[in-house]
Amino acid sequence: MLLVFLCAGPSLGVVENATAEAENATIVDAAAASTNESAAQMAESAINLSYIWSVSNIEAGPITMVINQDGSELLGQAKYEPESGAAWNGDVTGSVSGSDVDLTMTAQKEGVLFTTKMTGKYASDTITGNWTQFSGGKKVGNGTFMAIWVSPDTASYTPAVIAEPKAETPAPAEEKTVVQTEENKSETTDSKSRFVDVHQYKDKIGPGGDLSGIPPGMGGSGLN
Repeated sequence: MLLVFLCAGPSLGVVENATAEAENATIVDAAAASTNESAAQMAESAINLSYIWSVSNIEAGPITMVINQDGSELLGQAKYEPESGAAWNGDVTGSVSGSDVDLTMTAQKEGVLFTTKMTGKYASDTITGNWTQFSGGKKVGNGTFMAIWVSPDTASYTPAVIAEPKAETPAPAEEKTVVQTEENKSETTDSKSRFVDVHQYKDKIGPGGDLSGIPPGMGGSGLN
C-alpha cells in the first residue's frame, strides 16, 4: 500500500500542474482575443473627418474647408469667398485623437500671412471649439468656431478665384501751355500797327510821291 501511494503521489502533482498551465494558456488566449476585438471595434468606430466643411465664426462669412484624413493625420485646404471684399486660399494641417481635433490653417490675405489654430471636439457630424489667430508674431484674434460637414465628395473642392491686382497706368505727361497775357497781346498788336504795308495805300499816293492821302503815321518807306 505504501508503495502504491508513493507512486501515485508524483503523478497527481504532474496532472495538477498540467491543468494549471492549460488554464493559464486559455486565459492568455482569451485576453489576446479580447484585445484584438477591441482594436477592431475601435478601428471600425474611428472618427472619419474626410469631408468638405463649412466653418463659421472666424470670418464675417463661412469658410469652406476640405479635410483628407490619413490615420490620425489631417491635411487639407481652405478658402474664403465673401460677397464683397478680397477672397483668399489657405492650407490646413492637423490631427485627430479620439474625439479631439486640432487644426492649423495658414492663409495669405491681401499679401499678409495669417495663422489660425483651432482646437475642438467632434460630435454629431460637427466640430466645435476655440480658435486663435496670429499674424506678424502677434495674436490678432480669438473666439469660438463651429464646423459642419457639407459634402463627403472631397474631390469636388476647388480653390477660390483670386483677382489679379490691376496694373497701375502711368499718368500722362503734362502739356505746357503758353498763356498769352493781355500785356503780351497789346504789345503784339502795337508792333503790328507800327509796321503797315503801304502797298494797300498806293492808290492814295499822289503824283511825285505825294503821301498826303495816307493816314498819319503810316508813311515811311516808299514803294518798291
